[in-house]
Amino acid sequence: MKIAAKATTAGVLAALVLAGLITPQAASADSPSSTGVGTVGTLSAQELGAAKAANDDRNDKSKDGWGGRNATPAELKSKDAYMAAHKPKASTYATSNMLANTHQGQWYNNYCGPATLVMALGMRGIWNHDQGTFASWIGITPNNGGTGVDAMGKQLNDEAGGFPYVRINLPYTPTSADVAAFKNRLIGDTDVRASLVGNSMEVYNGPHLVGHPNARDTIYHWFPFQGYDGDWAAYLDSATTVWSSVPARSGMPNSTLVTIMGGRGYNW
Repeated sequence: MKIAAKATTAGVLAALVLAGLITPQAASADSPSSTGVGTVGTLSAQELGAAKAANDDRNDKSKDGWGGRNATPAELKSKDAYMAAHKPKASTYATSNMLANTHQGQWYNNYCGPATLVMALGMRGIWNHDQGTFASWIGITPNNGGTGVDAMGKQLNDEAGGFPYVRINLPYTPTSADVAAFKNRLIGDTDVRASLVGNSMEVYNGPHLVGHPNARDTIYHWFPFQGYDGDWAAYLDSATTVWSSVPARSGMPNSTLVTIMGGRGYNW
């Protein structure tokens, strides 16, 4: 069974806006470096046609979240083994769990990737690098270039203190099974004090993250998840410095968020 198609009316989007703001840091200079090209996630002919109709180019290096390789069966098996070994005691389970609010506004229009890295790692208590440092390692400069999937995965795995991240690509129109898998993975990551990292593809007249404009050009955006509450998830959004309508911290149903990430995916 498929959940709601991506190009649904944005006005029916259910959203829970939560409180909490942290003042963004001031910008700093950074220097560029090179970044590698990953293989593109598989799309069916129908999904590829829908993506093209939405002006999506999965290989466009100027877009956040371009390219990227899906996790292999061996990587998924290794991640499952890590999660099983670090599973908290049953007595600690709850229907909701939230990590620290580490919100930062992104320094430049294309810095949602670096900002997401700072926020996600901060939820693990790791504050080793700022947005400018991550931008230089990723290979982007102010308002020029986007954070690729492989680059995001590399930085997360290099800096997360031994917590393993793997890439989960989503079809353009995710299924109910995709939603269920996301929920379980979000709960697992949150319960071991790690932030699952989302990668949105917001098409015209489709569902958007809270406060994002219904623009005719597709919006690509990295954002870190803060936690879960039943079938809802809380996330932090660095685009507060891009659009004044964006809250620092918001929540949505898992099904809506998975639809928003359809055609891209998330780092689990």
